Formats: sequence, C-alpha cells, structure tokens
Amino acid sequence: MASDGVIKTGIAGLDRILMGGIPRTNVILVEGTTGSGKTLLGTEFIYRGITEFNQPGIIVVFEVSPDKLIRDAATLGWDLAALQEQKKLQIVFTSPQVLDQELRSADSLLLETAGEMDAQRIFIDGIGLLSQTSQAAPLPAIGPGSFRDTLQQLIEGLNREHLTAMLSHELGENTEPQSTSEAAEFLVDTVIRVRRSLHNRRIHRSIEIVKSRGQDYDPGEHTLSIKNGKGLEVYRRVQAPLPFSMDQPTSMAKRSAIGVDALDALLGGGIFDGSTTMVVGLSGVGKTVLGTQILREGAMRQNKRGLLISLDEHPAQIVRNAETLGLDLQKQIDAGTIHVLFDSPQELNIDVHFARIVQTIEQHDIQRMVIDGMTSYSTALGDQAVYRDFFHALVAYSKHRLMTTFFSYENPEFLGLSTFMPDFPVSSIVDNIILLSLVEIKSSLRRCLTVVKSRGCPHQFDSREYIIGPGGITLLPFDETVAKALPLASYNSILSRAPSRLAGSTDSR
Repeated sequence: MASDGVIKTGIAGLDRILMGGIPRTNVILVEGTTGSGKTLLGTEFIYRGITEFNQPGIIVVFEVSPDKLIRDAATLGWDLAALQEQKKLQIVFTSPQVLDQELRSADSLLLETAGEMDAQRIFIDGIGLLSQTSQAAPLPAIGPGSFRDTLQQLIEGLNREHLTAMLSHELGENTEPQSTSEAAEFLVDTVIRVRRSLHNRRIHRSIEIVKSRGQDYDPGEHTLSIKNGKGLEVYRRVQAPLPFSMDQPTSMAKRSAIGVDALDALLGGGIFDGSTTMVVGLSGVGKTVLGTQILREGAMRQNKRGLLISLDEHPAQIVRNAETLGLDLQKQIDAGTIHVLFDSPQELNIDVHFARIVQTIEQHDIQRMVIDGMTSYSTALGDQAVYRDFFHALVAYSKHRLMTTFFSYENPEFLGLSTFMPDFPVSSIVDNIILLSLVEIKSSLRRCLTVVKSRGCPHQFDSREYIIGPGGITLLPFDETVAKALPLASYNSILSRAPSRLAGSTDSR
C-alpha cells in the first residue's frame, strides 16, 4: 500500500519506526551477520507486499534454492508456491555472473519479467557476491571499485523499472566484505542493519535504521523478534520518546477518589487523574492486596477499567490470594473490567514487554494501572539505565493518557527506614508516595500507613495503623475506647527502629 509516495513494508512494527513506511522506489540495503535474519526480512517484505497490498514481487537468490526458501517460509505460514502459481511471485535462482550479464544486456530478461508481471517489489539476496563477478569483468577498476560500478548499474536498472528494491548484504570480519558494504551503504537510499548477539547466554536480535533518504525515522537499536507461524516483529526501543499524536482525553485538573477508604481518608478524598503513585513497603505489608483493592474499587464504583501487571506472581495465584480476603478478582477479570498481564522475569525483553503493556492499555481503554513489583524489573533487567528508562516511559505514557498509575516497590529494610526510594531517585518523578511499614511495639508487629507526598492534595501526615482482613486493608480508628490496642498516635518516632510511648499513655496489652 502506497500513500503520498510511501510504501509500507507490512512487517509488524517496522513501519512504525519508519514513520509509516519507506519512500517509493527507495533502494533498501539490509545488512547483518550470518543468522541475523536478512533473508527472512527480505522474503517477508515481498510476501507482505503481495498478500496485504496486492503488489507483485520478485525474489532473486544465489545460494538458497527455491525449494528450501519455500519450505522455510511455510514454517511461518507463508505459501510462496501458491503465490508463484498465481503469477504474483517469481523466485529466480541464478548466479552472480548471470545477474551481472543481465544487468549489462540491453534486453534484461529479469527486468522484462518484472514488467510483464507488473512487479512493484524485488528482493536480491546476497549482493556481496557481485564483487566476485566484478573483479573478473573487463572493467577499468578492480575489487571494491568494480563492485561499486556493478551495484550502481543494478540500482539504475531497478529505478528505471520503478521497483522498490531490497538488497541483502552479509557483514563479515575480513576487509573485502567491509569495503563492499561501505560502497553499498553509500549508493542505496535506506540502510537497515540487523544483529544477532549473545547476552548472558541468551540470544538477542535487534534492528537499526542507519539512514533513510527522504523521510524521518526512529533512530537507535530496536528489538527484532521471529515469531513462529507469523514472521518478524519489531518492537520500538523503550528509551525512544513516544510519538504522541492524539490529544489527552481530559484535563489533568480533575481529582477522583481512589475508592479505598484507607487511602482516601489520608489523601483528603482522592488524587488527580493521570497522577502516578509509588507504594513502598516491605514484603508482607499488603502492597499486592492494596493494588487489588485499587483496581476492584475503580472498576466497581467508578467504571474505570484496570490493568494489573506482575513479574512475581502468576495470575492464578493473585486471584487465589485475593479470594482469601473476600476480594472476588476473578469476577472482574471474567467481565473484562480488569486485565492481568504476567511476564516471566526470565529472559525479559523490556521492549517487547512495554509494547504488550501499551497494546493492552489501548485495546481495552485502561484507565487505572497497577505495576506490582518494580523491584523485580531491576533484578530481571540488570541494566540500571534501561530500568530507569522503562520507568520514565511508563510515567510519560500514563500521564499522556491521564491514566492513574500505581507502582509498588519492595523496601529491603525490615524495621526502621533510612530511605524509601528505589534503586534510583523517583521522588521528583512520581506525584504521590505512600509508605507501608512494620512497627514493633512491645512483642507485637503492627502495620502502619503513611502518606509521605501527595501533589496538590490536602493529605494527612499521620501514620495510621491498618489491618489486612476481609475486604482488604482497613484503617484502625484513633479512638482508644474503640480500638483494642493502643493507637499508633500514642507513640513517638513510629517510622524509626525504636518507637517510644508518649507520657501518660497506657497500653492495654
């Protein structure tokens, strides 16, 4: 499909980082080492052009037989044989020498075939092999110079036939492929580099747009994935600023109740729509319980669709634990008002993960999101810079959509606090900070909740004791005659390692 002179590749995610596609008749060079996906990318470029945009195409191969190409494509669900029978595809198995002669002849059979089938795309796999024919040909220059002349002649022929061409070139470590690659990079209009590398014993594929004349594109290294039964998928790097093309739904000046009485009581009635909140606490203080309450109350009371994201607990376990407290999370999941996204922290690809989050949010119009366990991201990624960029991307995206977002972070300190910040400072990034703590009084551990920060909200600074029981988290009252235990208001230094009782207070325990 071409629009305003732009042709779409049809490869999932690639057109997005190309800002819509590639200018028509651009000559595209795909370069990479063995196994990086060059042939697959070129084949899919032709296949998508035929099946999605009705643009017939030609594939020229030197080393891979057509039968093997058809066999390998079938594993991805692409029936190239059927397309050949329909005269929409022509696979040409030839040699660099024959192709070189074709380019020099006045009546090129290859270009004649392209004209007869009204081909609009062509993929030539392995143009580096043309350097061998160039050196043997009677040209004034030899080596890379003659390869450049041959490639220039090829490009001129493709331009005359108005073909959008994709050429693959294998990168090696010796000097000759490097020099031919430099010549090819200079002559073509668009350069796409694919990589396959080993990181911590796992394979990582990436794709980079090195240059593309006549258009803007997302620079940097993006994730490339091969999906069984589908083909290639490109995931935009999470560090890249999102291209916000849509207006925000409403103003950021509206405050809404969270729906969890314990929080609304301390926050003065609610928080601003589109705000971000960090919930910090030790393991076992109820961060996941609070997140479940926040999503259920939003869905049930305010008709706000929610999303729970976790790397720690499987959805079945989250649902089970919620049921023990009388929180019927499964009912909301079945109704489609709450969605749960779980990814294993093992071999987590943050670009793919972020893309899944964005897709889920936009597909289901999510208005309230809980990220349960930011600490697990830090452990899974290992790279502090990528972790920080992911957090910033989530905050920016949340605010743009005016989606109220809660991040839970596990503080490693058991009793007392010297810091409540994650591995990098976020106090200036998030709008609200809620602290869930354990306090030791006599021989008993008590839970307390403190609103450390809440932008634009008349929040309380009192530390309040809470319990986890039926219905989730509930604040204990201040009134000593009602509460069985002495309230936390009767103690000094609640957040320290050793709270002290105020003079005149008596403990009933």
